[in-house]
Amino acid sequence: MEVLAGRGRLTVEQEAELAELQPKAEQWQKKKEEGDAARSLAGKVAADRVSVLEVLAGRGRLTVEQEAELRELRPKVAQQKQKQNESAAEVSQGKNGCCRSCCGVGGVGGAGAAD
Repeated sequence: MEVLAGRGRLTVEQEAELAELQPKAEQWQKKKEEGDAARSLAGKVAADRVSVLEVLAGRGRLTVEQEAELRELRPKVAQQKQKQNESAAEVSQGKNGCCRSCCGVGGVGGAGAAD
């Protein structure tokens, strides 16, 4: 609807609906961003903890609890790293669709293609 509003093509009913939905959409977006930030921070903390525990393990100084913690965190951190690598690969290969649809960059023969 915002696209239509930008073009000046909304009916009175659509304008009212848009005015009603925009605050809800903004609130949802803010909650999503906060959740994303919390997950990102938690992932970084886990990765840091794995690094510390691995250094201690290399020195032979892990307690039984720390060994259990390391066994629990390693797969989670590895999975997070794999997701990050896949996401980075998608962006670098233009699979996110942005550059192809908006700019023509990334596609063969697109507006951004080298001649």
